[in-house]
Formats: sequence, structure tokens, C-alpha cells
Amino acid sequence: MNEIKTTFTFLVFAAVLAAVALGSHFLNQPSDSKDFELVGEPFFENFDSASQAQSLMVSAVDYDSGRLERFEVNNQNGLWRIPSEYDYPAEAADRLATTASSVMGIVRESLAGRLSNEHAKLGVLDPLADDIEDPEGVGKRITLKGADDEVVVDLIIGKEAGDVVLTGAEAPFGNSSGEKYYFVRNPEEQQTYKVKLKIDLSTKFSDWIDPDLLRIDPNSVTAVTIDNYSLEEDQSNPLSPNKALFKAQGDKIQMTRESNTEAWKLDGLISEVEDLETSKITEMLAVFDQLKIAGVRPKSKYKGFFLLTPELKLNLQPEFETDKQGLAQAIQQLQGELDQKGFNLAGTAEKMELVAQNGDISIGTDQGVLYTLSVGATYDGEETEIEIGSPEKDSDGGDSTEAVEEPEVQNQDRYMMVRVSFDESLIAQKPVPPVEPVAPVKPVGYVPAPEKGDADTNSKKPEESSDDPAEKPPGETKPERDPAFSKYDNDLAAFEELKLDYELAKTRFETETKEFQDKIAEGEKLVAELNERFGDWYYVIGGENLSTLQSKRSDLVKTKPAPVSGAPAGRPNLSFPNLPIPPNQGAPPATGSPQNAPTTSGPDAVKNPSEGAPDPPEDAPMKEPVAESPSPKTEAAEAPASDATEGADKATGKTNEAGGPKNAPAQPNKEPAESSSQSLPDSKPATPEGPEKGN
Repeated sequence: MNEIKTTFTFLVFAAVLAAVALGSHFLNQPSDSKDFELVGEPFFENFDSASQAQSLMVSAVDYDSGRLERFEVNNQNGLWRIPSEYDYPAEAADRLATTASSVMGIVRESLAGRLSNEHAKLGVLDPLADDIEDPEGVGKRITLKGADDEVVVDLIIGKEAGDVVLTGAEAPFGNSSGEKYYFVRNPEEQQTYKVKLKIDLSTKFSDWIDPDLLRIDPNSVTAVTIDNYSLEEDQSNPLSPNKALFKAQGDKIQMTRESNTEAWKLDGLISEVEDLETSKITEMLAVFDQLKIAGVRPKSKYKGFFLLTPELKLNLQPEFETDKQGLAQAIQQLQGELDQKGFNLAGTAEKMELVAQNGDISIGTDQGVLYTLSVGATYDGEETEIEIGSPEKDSDGGDSTEAVEEPEVQNQDRYMMVRVSFDESLIAQKPVPPVEPVAPVKPVGYVPAPEKGDADTNSKKPEESSDDPAEKPPGETKPERDPAFSKYDNDLAAFEELKLDYELAKTRFETETKEFQDKIAEGEKLVAELNERFGDWYYVIGGENLSTLQSKRSDLVKTKPAPVSGAPAGRPNLSFPNLPIPPNQGAPPATGSPQNAPTTSGPDAVKNPSEGAPDPPEDAPMKEPVAESPSPKTEAAEAPASDATEGADKATGKTNEAGGPKNAPAQPNKEPAESSSQSLPDSKPATPEGPEKGN
């Protein structure tokens, strides 16, 4: 009996093994599996153009906090906006188009998993599911919708599945496309496929906008004003229910330059003892280009209108007249909103001034654009709170005194308001029209000057005329031309030249004026575009570089090193022995001083009379010689000079007229020699030698 049971047990066990083997065989037959039949098929074959997408949503789970993050962009009347960020414009249009194109036409390349329990391992869990236990196994879900809110793409993109291996002709060039394999599935399917993609999905606000706040070229900046004031509470009456604020003025720095090739100038710089720290200015210009948007907040509206214009005037509309009480409440709400963010309004309704908790910065460019950055209160929070805010921190009823009394914290994000205006004076100097020359007035009875040919015919050289002028009858004497006519001729010739210059200057002025007007038109257009961008928003700006923008004067100015007092050791004697002593200069120098040293020594002491004496300095005073007691040496020096003068007269006078020797040496004028000897009475003149001693 036991043997029969044992045999039956073996038969049953063998049958089970056969059934398992048979089942495994059929399960591994790809030709009979529907899952493998979809390999090679596109996920969404009807999505064949990126322009079909009218909205895009990316959903993901933060790995650290486990919080769901959703980011949506949709097309509103032709403009892409971000609903989760107060409908802020999605300025990264390239990213949007690239994302839509990257999921267009993708196909199931190979089957990676068929069961739902494999989703976590492959990273394709649905982020919109309610029962997520492992955030690291959750993928990013991308949903594209077309017209009428129709879903055209809906995919969950999981973990990377490896690099793309290139073969054939593509291998030598490498994977330049940047494509990789990912695990991907349709949320309505359990099967997961291996798909080749090039995609970068992000739910960060800053990745979908242009984070560059000012869009400014540092080289175009020609004026910077830093107004380092602050708002403080008036503590004079602590029992008053109304806490008044006053403006505590700090450093106010104004810097300008003509162009990006010119040096900066600081108002109030004492150039004798101070220098600009040019490296600090260069760092500041770089920060203008590096200000990044961390988050945005919309400005409040009343009946669809902003209450303040970019010029800080109340935007009073006809619709407001019908509801005075509602308008008053809206203004009160605006005031609370400004207070909570570190701003305030001063002045009257006709002329309002925006004051900020941490001062203003003005930046002028050579395009005529003047940016005004008002720095408000700090904002401390997580990234999501900074981007979209939180009910507690963005409440319109926030206490304004908290913003004013906040402790000084470095590198905190801050609220900022940006206003833009046009300033024509920032553009290159306005062209000045040339002055048109005035033609000279023709004198009465004007007779033109005779032509040159007629003048030559009628004129004779004196030596060719054999007639005695005294013998000519009075009537034949030719009258001289009126000097007024000659002056008119000269003035007219000058006028013609000025007229040509004027026509050239006029053409140049017209060209420069057109260029100037074009610059004005371009600048005004740019200002309008920037105000359209900035006008609706408060910005949250990263605080890393704000300290550079709010520099103090001591940060930008350095003291010059003090000059070394006294002359250095071994300084040479720079006295000039041959210079005369000006009259009334004081007591004469002591005997043996360099000024009384004799001048007979040296190669230049003895001069040939034919070479003349050296000219005195132009600024040397002329001192009259004392006639009562002439120096014998002075008389001896004058004699050869007179002989040289007579020789010069003979050489330059009669000899030349008579056709004397052409190579006679030129003789110097006697006046410099006489002046030299007379102007140096206190010095010892050189004793000249006779002509026979020559050179």
C-alpha cells in the first residue's frame, strides 16, 4: 500500500513540474504576448506637431519632503503664462518648444517591465497617485493638452536606462544629440518600455522664465546713483497709536562717465587725496547683469486697473468715480501691501514719492534708459515659498513695523520694485545746428577788381618806364582803388569758404539729428517694453549681490598715499650760473657763489666776433648799464661787436646788391650781442679775441 502511495506522489509531482514548464514555455513566447506586439509603436501617434500643444503640465514629487510639485504653462491669447505663478509670462519659449518636441513621435523601443510591482524599481510611479510610499520611485509626469483641453501626450518618465550606443557611421562622431534611454510608461498602462529621449523636465519657476532681471549690458551703463537711506520709526511720541516713519539719509553716491571707454567720475571726489576703487565699480557693473529673479508677487488691482502707474501717480479711471468708498478701500489695501513688502508712499496725490526700506539704486544707460531699483524688506523662506509665497508671509494685512524693525541679515532675499523712465540727457550729446554765415554788404559804387591779365598789361615795371611821372598830365594819372572795395573782395572770398563749410556742417548735422532721433525712438520703445514687463510685479531678488549694489562711499574711495616730505639724499644742484638775477630779488649772492662764477672757462667762453654773442633768455630782465663808471672789460667787449656789425653791413648790404661773393658767411645781428652784454652787468663777460684768432 505504501509503495502505491509513493508512486502516486511521484506521478503527481511530475505532472505539476510538467505543467509549470509548459506554462513557462507559453508565457515566454513573444509572438503570443500583446505587450511585445506594441514594441516599435509610437505612444501618441496623433501628436505630430509641437504647435498642437496649448498647455503643458509637469508633476513631480520632491524627494526630501515628499511634497507634490506641479508646474503648468498655458497659452493665453497667444502669450504663454504660468498659472501657478500668478500668470507670470513664461519667457523661456525655447524650453517650452523643446520640451514639446522632445516627446513628439517617441516609440516603444523595448519592453522593460509588465507588472505594476516593477514600477518603483524603474522609477515610473505616478506622482499624482494618493498612496505614494517611496518618493524615489516616483517619476515625472508630463501632460500636453491641445485645443478644447484635449490630452495629446501623457507620459511618466522614470529613471535613466543607460546611454545610447552608437553603431555604424555615427560611432566616430559620438553622441552629439545628448539622447539617453529612459524607462517610460503611459499612466493608463502597466507596461514599462525603454525609450530613447533627450528631455529635461523641471518644475522650478526660474527654469521657465528669463531670470535675468534687468537685461542690461554693463558696457552701456554711463550713470549710477546709490541712495543709501533707510526708513525708521519716529520714537518721539511712543504713546501715539500711529507709528510715523521718517527717511534717515545715508551716503548718496553719484558716478558718471562719458562712455564705456572713459573713466568714471565721482561727485565730490577730492582728487588731490582720493582715488576711485575701479575694481569695485567693475564688480558693481557685473552685478547689474547678474541680478536674478527668485520669485514674483502681483501688484493689486482695482476693477481691473493698477492703482499706481510706473510714474507713481494714482491711476484714476472714470470707473472709480462711481464707487468712492471702494476706491478708498483699494488705496488702503495698496498701502498695506506696500508696507508689508518694505515700501511706502510719501507726498500728495499729485506728486507721490516711493520710499523703500533699504534705499534706491538708479542706473542710466547710453540708450536713455533710467532704471530705478527700490530695495524693500527681506523674505526668508523655502524655495517654493519664495517663488509663489505663503499665506502667512504674503498676507496683505502684514504688519509694516515688522519689516522696518527687522534685524540686519546678510545675503537674504529681498523684495524689489523696478521702474523705468526715459532720460534724453543720457544719450550722446544732442547735435547743435551750425550757424549760417552772413554775406558781406556790398559797398556803394563797388567796382570789381581788374582781372589779373588786364592788370599785367596796364602795368609796367619802374625800370622799363622811360617817362617821367612829373611830365604826365594830371588827367592821365590812374586813381587808386577804394580800400572798401578790396575789403569787400576779401570778405566775400572768406564768406564763400564759410558757406562751403556751412553746407558740409549742415549735412552732417542733419545726419546726426536723424541718428539722435532714432536713438530717442529706440530708447522710448525699450522703456515701454520694460515697463510692460516690470509694471505688474514685485520681485524677490537673491540677496547674494545686493550688498555690492548698496556700496557706501568708503567702499568706492581709497586715500592716496601721502607724498614723501623733503628732497632725497644726493639730489644734484640745479642752480644755473649764467642766469641773471632779477632786480629787487634781495641781497646779492655771496662771493664765490655759482651765480658770480666767471664765464671765460669752457669751450663756449671765447666767441669769434663773426659768430656773435649768445641771445639772452626771452624772460631775462633788461638792466640799463651804469654810464658813470663803465667797466673796462665791458668796453673791450663792445669794440669787436661794433666791428662785427660793420662787417655784417658790408656783407648784407652793398656787397649783395653789387653781386658780391655768393658764399659770404651770414653775419649775426649786432643787437643780440649788445643786449647780452648790457643785460648781464653783474656777471663777468667773456673777453673776445680778434678776428685773426678766428675759429
